[in-house]
Amino acid sequence: MSLSIDESGWPLVSINLGSDFGRETVEEYILYWEKLLERKVPFGLLMQQQGERSERPPRDSAKLYMDWCKAHKDEISRLCVGIAIVMGNAMLLALYKPVTALSTKRMYGCPGGAFSSQEEAARWLEPLLMKKGEGSRK
Repeated sequence: MSLSIDESGWPLVSINLGSDFGRETVEEYILYWEKLLERKVPFGLLMQQQGERSERPPRDSAKLYMDWCKAHKDEISRLCVGIAIVMGNAMLLALYKPVTALSTKRMYGCPGGAFSSQEEAARWLEPLLMKKGEGSRK
């Protein structure tokens, strides 16, 4: 299992996808998404990208994940306050940072951003979590 999940900061969830994004990891990731959505409670996702270069997942794995996201986009957009992606590689960060917000909004229906550290990503997610928390209490 290459997927590592840390819910100790709930409703901020930290996920490390590891370096292998094959079918088994994708299926495990989808199952975890489903568990998050079943809770019906707003959450923020902090994703840690591994690896020094951007490797594409196998085509069938990517299609499986994309199809699942399309089918659940409305629910994701209601419950996920934002997805912060931490990229340790400065070159990848420079490449993806400008497009992350748009691509995350298009794919998941929620805000997104790319960051160089977990601390920076968590700082970005915190006000989104607070705002969503206030809105759900009204």
